[in-house]
Amino acid sequence: MKRPVIAITSIALILIFLLTCSPQTTLAASANVSLAPISITTLQGATSGQLSALAIKDQSGTQDIPADYVSFTTPRTIYIGYRTYQIPSRISPSSVIGFQITANYKGSLRSSQRWSWSLYNWKSKTWTNVGDNASIKNSSAWTLLSFSKTNVAQFMDGTGKIRLLLQSGNSTGDAKLDYEAISVIYNAPVPTPTSTYTGPSPVIGGCPVFPADNYWNAPVDTLPLNSHSSAWINSIGLDTGFHMDFGRGTWDGGPIGIPYNLANASTPKYTLSFYYPDESDPGPYPIPSNPLIEYGSDHHLLVVDTSTCYLYEIYDVTHNGNGTWSGGSGAIWNLNSDALRPAGWTSADAAGLPMVPGLVRYDEIAGGQINHALRFTANSTNSYIWPARHLTSGTPGVVTNTPPMGARFRLKASFDISTYPADMQVLLQAMKTYGIVLADNGSDWYVSGVPDSRWNNDTLHLLDNLTGSDFEAVDTSTLMVDPNSGAVK
Repeated sequence: MKRPVIAITSIALILIFLLTCSPQTTLAASANVSLAPISITTLQGATSGQLSALAIKDQSGTQDIPADYVSFTTPRTIYIGYRTYQIPSRISPSSVIGFQITANYKGSLRSSQRWSWSLYNWKSKTWTNVGDNASIKNSSAWTLLSFSKTNVAQFMDGTGKIRLLLQSGNSTGDAKLDYEAISVIYNAPVPTPTSTYTGPSPVIGGCPVFPADNYWNAPVDTLPLNSHSSAWINSIGLDTGFHMDFGRGTWDGGPIGIPYNLANASTPKYTLSFYYPDESDPGPYPIPSNPLIEYGSDHHLLVVDTSTCYLYEIYDVTHNGNGTWSGGSGAIWNLNSDALRPAGWTSADAAGLPMVPGLVRYDEIAGGQINHALRFTANSTNSYIWPARHLTSGTPGVVTNTPPMGARFRLKASFDISTYPADMQVLLQAMKTYGIVLADNGSDWYVSGVPDSRWNNDTLHLLDNLTGSDFEAVDTSTLMVDPNSGAVK
C-alpha cells in the first residue's frame, strides 16, 4: 500500500545543512538517537497526566483523550517547568553536535498566550529560548512543532542530562503536550567499509539475490533486542494473528501472493512514465509478454533479468494498450551490489527496499532451507531505519513507539516448531534465524510470498496461530558497515 511522501520540515532541513557543513562532522559520520523525557519538574503552575504520555505521539486532529497527554495548567499564574532527558552512556556528551526538539502541541495561539521552550545552560545557569508556539494556526487541533539547536555542549551536564523548559507568557489558558522528544545528533566513528560476513546467498534464475553479505541474507538470531521491541510489538498487535499472504489458487478473483518474472537479453524494454518520477529510476525496464502482475490494489510488477542479474520493480503498473506502460514508481537494483536507494527515496515498496529478496518461494521450502529475511506489512509505521530509505509518516531520524520502516523482528528461540509439518518448519526456522522485515503499510503481520500451485493452503493456515507475542524486535544497527550500503559486518 503506497502512502504520500512526507517532506522534512524546513527546520529539519536547516539543521541537516548546518550539521553537514560543520567542520566537526568531517571526521566522523553523524548519527542520532531519539530521547523521551524521564521526569517532569514543575516550578510554577501545575501539571496533570502521565509522564509516559510524552513518549508516544498518538493524538491528531481535534482528538481530546486526557489519558494520552499531559496538561500544563496556569491556575491564576503562569506555568513554568522543565522535563529532564538523559543521553545514553554509550554516547559521549563531547560528541554531540545538535538537538532537534519535537513537540505535539495543542493550546493557545501565540497572539493570546505565548508558550515557549528553552534549554538549560549548565555553565551560565540560565535558560536559552529555542522556540515557541508562533506557528500554531488552530488552537483546537494538535500541531507538531520542531525546533533545532547546534553548538549544544553547554546544554548538557557531565552525565549527559538535558533540561527543557516550558513556560507560558500569561495565565489565560493551558497547554497540552501529547509528545515531546529530543533527537540528539552526534558524531559516531566512521566504520571501515568492509564486510566480514560470508553466509549463503539465495539464487533466482542463476542470479544471486544480492551478495552473501547483504542485510537480507544476514542471520539475526544472535543480535540483541531492540529497546523498542515491546512497544513495536504492541503497536502492531501483541495478540494479533499472523497471515501467510500467499498460496495456491485464487482469492477474491486473483492469484494469492506477489509473483515475479524472469527476463533475458531478448525481452523487450520500455521507458515508463511514473507519477513519482523524482524518486524513480528512469529505466528502461524489461517487461515480458503477458507478465505476471500482483493482483490487487498495488499491482506490483517484479522482473529479474537473468542476462544482467538486475532486478526491476514497478509499483502500480498499467499497460496503456498502445505498446506503452506506466506506473507509480520504479526501482532498479544490481543483484551483485549492496548499494541502497538514495536516502528518502521510495521504491516499488513504501520502505524504499527491494521486494523480491523478502518473498517466500516454494522452491526454497522444497529445498529445505530459506536463507534470507522475509517481508511483512503493518498498518501503522513511523519514520524509517537502516537499511530502509523512505517513510510514509513521521519525521526522519525520530524513532517512536510505532515501528519504523526497516524494523526487523524474529520468532523467539523458545517457540516450539517441532509440532508443525516439515515444510512449515522450514518457514518458521527462517523466521527464527533471519527474521522478518517491515517493508510496507498493509494488514498487520501479513507475510509476503510468491503464488504457486504447489502450496497447501491448509498447511499455510497452520501458521495463523502465530501472534505478535511470539516475536521480538532486534537491534540491527550493529550489522551496519555504512549507512548507504546494505552490506553487513
